Amino acid sequence: MKRILIIALLMISVFALFGQIRTCREIQETTIAGDGTYPSLYLNQVVTVVGIVTGTNFYTSSSNQNYRGFYISDEGGGEWSGLLIYTTTYNPTIGDKVSVTGTMTEYYGFTEMSPVTAYQVLSTGNTVPDPVLVTTAALSAPATGEKYESCLVRVENVNVTSLPTGNYQEFFVNDGSGNCQVDNQFFPWGHTWGSTITTGQTWAEIRGIVDYSYSFGLNPRGTSDMIREYSLVSSTIRIPAVTSNINEEVKVSITTTKLQQNYYVENYTMKIKIDPTKIEFLGVDRDSTLSFDPACEVVTELSAAGDTISIFFEYFLNTQNFITAPANDAVLLKLKLRSIQYGENPIQLVSFKYNDVDISQLVSGKIVTPIRKKLAFLNIANDRNSKNIFNPAYNEKITIQYGYELRDTGINAKAILRIYDVQGRLMHTLVNKNISSPIGIETYRWDGRDDKMNLLPIGLYYCHLEIIERSGSRKETAIQPIVIGSKLK
Repeated sequence: MKRILIIALLMISVFALFGQIRTCREIQETTIAGDGTYPSLYLNQVVTVVGIVTGTNFYTSSSNQNYRGFYISDEGGGEWSGLLIYTTTYNPTIGDKVSVTGTMTEYYGFTEMSPVTAYQVLSTGNTVPDPVLVTTAALSAPATGEKYESCLVRVENVNVTSLPTGNYQEFFVNDGSGNCQVDNQFFPWGHTWGSTITTGQTWAEIRGIVDYSYSFGLNPRGTSDMIREYSLVSSTIRIPAVTSNINEEVKVSITTTKLQQNYYVENYTMKIKIDPTKIEFLGVDRDSTLSFDPACEVVTELSAAGDTISIFFEYFLNTQNFITAPANDAVLLKLKLRSIQYGENPIQLVSFKYNDVDISQLVSGKIVTPIRKKLAFLNIANDRNSKNIFNPAYNEKITIQYGYELRDTGINAKAILRIYDVQGRLMHTLVNKNISSPIGIETYRWDGRDDKMNLLPIGLYYCHLEIIERSGSRKETAIQPIVIGSKLK
């Protein structure tokens, strides 16, 4: 009996170790000021990390160009928030939220995950974290550059101090604090900056991901990461991702990049889409925002369906006032919202205009509402109208979200998701796995097939969720109907 107990305790310990989800910051952060040679505290360990994809990367040489993986970031961004996932197998899209498992290694002082042994896309179209504003000196200095390794950052108001050289077209910029190297690893082999870069030239902003190869370098992901000078057209309007408890009011900021006096911005209009079954619109808050001026008015309108928010801001006639923002990430306005559904609930910025100028760089956001109590969460919807009916004959799929209470200590429960017909016969077991999502909610896209991969006939079916706590001491269940519709004529 004693031997069995020891073995059971060891198995629980191993399960707890490998079940825990790490952040990029946990993997990257070190208390030792490094020069790129100090390894991760998780060196040679197998870890699981969840993050938002910020860039996909290519290793380039004179003979070929090979995909070398992608960068991820913690959702909040910031120092220590980035990580390179070195893989030739998986190729996600920027904005995907992914879960990856693999071994932490150091390649010439650069922390990366390689090899990757497990990979899953948890969701798509997520907001990429804001690039961290850093000085050129902080980025290039060994003592401070380490914390920006693999992070998305930006430098502002920099002058070019040397022309591009070598196969990687490195050049240097300086914001007055010191030189910083800029590389082009995201560009195809043979790329040259040409006349784009000249000595003494000023760039308003350069964004990119930081790598390390004997020195730290800033790597723009494309030409859109390089802003020669600010203008109204180059503005970016952003709605962030925020976390909120269920049925809790939250204020979500709408931010803008710099607005200069000579832009003469006296009004703006925007349209925002929400799912009224997931988010309730409560109004706007102007306090401590660029829209607070008493000489202006803000008009809001909610569509009859409750899914479209229209906002119009304008100064009163003949005031000769204009909206100005001397720094990036200035708050234009705050939305007052309430999340009424668990999960990641999108806030889509559909359109935006300053005066009559369309702004094309729009970043949508979301409210993340984790499950914080013991319940079996089940939500079923199609892609067209959020109802529980779909037509597999047209290759439609239905989205099934399932989940359980979030635990900071990692995996808490196992989920079994089954499909039954109206006679109670088991048609298919869709899911039989531990819930590893950092918000306690995961998604399955069902194509209407049974366990033999045959399309099920039209009719009513039941989706049954069973949640089993890891300790085995508690079970929760939930059931919802799914309708497979007939083929339209």
